[in-house]
Amino acid sequence: MPSTLRLSSLLGGMRAFAGPIPTPPPPGRFVRPVVPDDVERHLESVTSRARRSVLDPLARERGTGTVGFPRRLNLPSLDGTTAAAVQVDETTCGSAVLAMLGLAGDPRAALKLATEDPAGRFVRLQHAVQAATNRRGLGVVAWPRTYGTPPWGAARLATYGGVRYTHRVAGSRALLEAAVASARAGIPVPLYTGGDVTSGWDSAVPRHVVLLTLADGEGTEGSAVLYEPSGAGLHTVPVAALLDPPPAPPGGPDMSLSTGDRTAARVRKALTAALGGWPHVAWVLLPERAGQWQGDDARVTMEDR
Repeated sequence: MPSTLRLSSLLGGMRAFAGPIPTPPPPGRFVRPVVPDDVERHLESVTSRARRSVLDPLARERGTGTVGFPRRLNLPSLDGTTAAAVQVDETTCGSAVLAMLGLAGDPRAALKLATEDPAGRFVRLQHAVQAATNRRGLGVVAWPRTYGTPPWGAARLATYGGVRYTHRVAGSRALLEAAVASARAGIPVPLYTGGDVTSGWDSAVPRHVVLLTLADGEGTEGSAVLYEPSGAGLHTVPVAALLDPPPAPPGGPDMSLSTGDRTAARVRKALTAALGGWPHVAWVLLPERAGQWQGDDARVTMEDR
């Protein structure tokens, strides 16, 4: 039995949770949701920093950053409060990711959170999102809270403006390429991460959720940014490393390693941090219908949470 066996590999081999990869949106097609007039009027009287925090909750206007130097993501705030966009507990990484995804696609909801006590509102929002994603996680039975957020429950709730999502087991490079293409087009993509049986069977299942917020370049070139909710960090990694993670350096850190090996080790360390301490992407949520911002299919918004 290979020591790198993962649950996603088994499911992929059985074609479980598989299907055609949705066609990514065209580059540059989706940049930002339309800002409602009432939100624009409200933001006329606030500082430029407060305005940016509401209209750009994922701080994508700050660019991709530098590999190995994560930045902190703060919640939208009108009064200058700097509360980190951190998950409530070890079970709400998926809830925090879905909440930030929804806020980024819903300026009115972001404004509501920013108006008063952003940190407290974000805690309540995570609990509400978790309840919604887990309610029918096992058919008619709720998914256990201690197991976090099931990918199918996340896909059911996930929304970025009028864009809705589907989920796929990460069994191919093409799936990650579609995720990067979506981020390059302006649509963030939730990623489930995990390990393999080297550290036990409990590590071989999806263990954490992060958000691919931004990517630039073409093909394997460029950088990607991932929001990691346990530390509220924005981590920059090379797109090439996200598509093909570099192997662990032989024997651990060693100054006698070649320059190339030391670079690979540095990139691998940055990627592992971006994935919440886990080495692999195990499951992916991809935009399913990206034809327009506003949909007619019972759109779920963060404002009502």
